[in-house]
Amino acid sequence: MTEQHQRPLRMVPPPPQIYRFCVIVPKPLTKTIKTALELRGKLDKSSKISPLRTDAASQENYLLQSGFTPHPDACLIPTTYAIALHSAPSAQRVLDAVASVLSRVLHPPDPTAIHLALDLESLPPALPQLHRHSLLCHAIQHWLSTLPAPLLHTLPPISSLLALHPWTYTIHPPLLLLPPRTFTSPPWPALLAGPLAAHLPALHTHICASLSVTHIALNAPIPLHTAPSAALNTLRAPTALTPLYGPFGAREPASAAAFARAFWVRAAQHGVQQTWAPLHTMFARGNVREKARLLRLGALRPERLGCGPGGCTAVDLYAGIGYFAFCYARAGVGRVLGWEINPWSVEGLRRGAGMNGWGVRVVLGGEEEDGQGVGVGQAEGNGDERLLVFQEDNQRAGARVDGMRTRVPPVRHVNCGFLPSSAPSWPVAVRVLDPALGGWVHAHENIAVGDIESRKAAIVARFDALTNPPDAAHAARLVRCEHLERVKSYAPGVVHCVLDIHIAPCAERARAS
Repeated sequence: MTEQHQRPLRMVPPPPQIYRFCVIVPKPLTKTIKTALELRGKLDKSSKISPLRTDAASQENYLLQSGFTPHPDACLIPTTYAIALHSAPSAQRVLDAVASVLSRVLHPPDPTAIHLALDLESLPPALPQLHRHSLLCHAIQHWLSTLPAPLLHTLPPISSLLALHPWTYTIHPPLLLLPPRTFTSPPWPALLAGPLAAHLPALHTHICASLSVTHIALNAPIPLHTAPSAALNTLRAPTALTPLYGPFGAREPASAAAFARAFWVRAAQHGVQQTWAPLHTMFARGNVREKARLLRLGALRPERLGCGPGGCTAVDLYAGIGYFAFCYARAGVGRVLGWEINPWSVEGLRRGAGMNGWGVRVVLGGEEEDGQGVGVGQAEGNGDERLLVFQEDNQRAGARVDGMRTRVPPVRHVNCGFLPSSAPSWPVAVRVLDPALGGWVHAHENIAVGDIESRKAAIVARFDALTNPPDAAHAARLVRCEHLERVKSYAPGVVHCVLDIHIAPCAERARAS
């Protein structure tokens, strides 16, 4: 090869090594810090908590904070916080920067009592804590790298800024929804309010381009009460959600004009389309498991119903934007009746039904139905009006259904999807079931893990009392819980459960006696 055709050798830098952070704490604080790490999902359970050995040979395995001399009774707690580094000097800078942050994240009783160490035994490159597959992390990293050099030199190392965040997110097109703790670990709040404030538009642009979204918001738990009146948040309105980027519209009363101005997002689960306005309506993505179960529910099979699902009606007493009502429609149920008091949720249900190709009619509270059993409200979809939604309190469902018995297929399924307890709707649920054929009530309830069996028995007893009151004109009917589904964890030690309560025809009780 002649000289002019030779290419200079490309020097490929060695890949960075991945190291794990460990927390050094006095022995009396070990349990407190271990619990704090567990709550954040950052305790490395693959390694044991051990006494910190102070001999020279052992200390060579760890890089300690600058100026720190460990106490003889200190313990070493392994974490899943990890970082990629090329050199020991950079490791020391990162360690010192992250150490001051970690104590504030864990909120120990004495912040000066805990320290940080870096385990110098390199971890496998496949360790997921570096979020190499997080597009959000990559977007933030790229944004930081494009900052002006003088500003960048005043910041902690980029790797340390990214180290303490999981950078998880949810996309409901075209919205990126960030968890509540995003950018809350120091020094992020001070940086974003200070030297980085002028560069936030560029951050949002990087994020939107990387994740193919147009809007960004910070999620928050649904508050139990609304401010400033402190009234109970019965509509489950997401009043604490914080828009960060993009036009979301105003938090305004429901009206046709407000619906047209609002920002709407969408989601598809198990082939079912849903839509909602995030400033006005919550979306419980954790219900995806229960939705899947309803779509294949054995109690919707002909051998259980005595007919195909098209020959029955399902009632959803907390219809929302169609969480479970749409599952019944997709499963082939002939008619779905829903009750919902939040007008924004009703509008989302109406739009979502149209997206799925189902006819729907909305009946406002106080409106009557026409002679065909359909409301006089606004319609959407292909005209078959598979779904009939009443925008009113579900306590009116009993009278409504009684007046429709001859015009709709028998009601065989009732969904009571409200947390922490759907108990207020149980008397109505029993009433709307077909009085001759019986059926199933799907009762949602938050139950402490240790109380599941006792609560199950109590709930069955409650439904038995509702079904078979002492003055009942009909013969007693058998009531039993066919299945208890643990849907998801609602809080530490508390599980969102669904009880499939079967209320049998009168004759079945007689056979069982």
